Amino acid sequence: MATLALVAAHAQVGIGTVSRVLNDSPNVSPEMRERVRRSMEAVGYSPTRRKRAGQVRRGGLIGVLVTYFDEPSAYQRIRGIVSRLQPHGYEVVLFNVAAPAQVSERLVEIPQHSLDGLIVISLPLGSADGERLATSSFPTVLVDTTSPSLPSVCIDDRLGGRMATQHLVDLGHTRIGFVGEPANNAFGFVACANREAGYRAVLEEAGLGPSPELVRYGAHLRSAAKQMTLDLLHLPDPPTAIVATSDVQAVGVLEAAASLGRRVPDDLSVIGYDDIELASLMNLTTVRQPLEGSGRRAADLVLEAIATATRPQLAEELQIELVVRSTTGRHR
Repeated sequence: MATLALVAAHAQVGIGTVSRVLNDSPNVSPEMRERVRRSMEAVGYSPTRRKRAGQVRRGGLIGVLVTYFDEPSAYQRIRGIVSRLQPHGYEVVLFNVAAPAQVSERLVEIPQHSLDGLIVISLPLGSADGERLATSSFPTVLVDTTSPSLPSVCIDDRLGGRMATQHLVDLGHTRIGFVGEPANNAFGFVACANREAGYRAVLEEAGLGPSPELVRYGAHLRSAAKQMTLDLLHLPDPPTAIVATSDVQAVGVLEAAASLGRRVPDDLSVIGYDDIELASLMNLTTVRQPLEGSGRRAADLVLEAIATATRPQLAEELQIELVVRSTTGRHR
């Protein structure tokens, strides 16, 4: 069956451009509109399928369900979502969840709004919640979380943990600490646990063996990471490098090192995760994930589902990469 993605590939344009043509957006040149329509004919895509399926645009609203929307990583994902949706005339409605008890309330509330689509960021969903959203009147796409019944855009966090730790092992470090959230956190987030699994796997493969005394758990706060790092650096045999499971936590690690007069990277190497905007400003070595890119991709999938009146069941994995800056160096 011809899809929006197939049309975009044939026309050598983005899915967003095809969607704008389908929605008669004025932000498409006549030449580009004709090019896309020729590609629709070439691949056998019918632009009238949406109307035949009874898919009617509702309120021009796309919901975004997110925990801690003011976190840098969430903000950058939302920015990617908005950048894709606004050219199509859609407005974003933000549903913030600040406590686990609010999850069920939001999931009951959201269907009452006249939404054309929903994007869920990072929030783990139970099987019943996933099924409920999958059968709702609007398409749902997940970002940084998964559910068997819904399409998702994610990364391999275990691989990311491996990349961060392997970088430090390659630099000659053997006492490598870990700062992150506990696996049994209130929302049930799994990213940190997966990153820790990658950290432990690399240490075991290197014959170093993860030492319990070098692992610290706490809230996803800069202040908490600072305190955890102070604990590590006061050990009789402190780590010479620390893996933080986010850039926000890595900043707390750097603050702790500075407060004790430890030089980075001479005395302590530090690596974060995410590559938020602050990371480049602080010259922080980190594992980059496409935060804005994941938001844009999720928006593209929602636009395609709206335009084609289909519910794709794909699990898409985006690429991550190691970004080496000035906070890591060879063990001295």
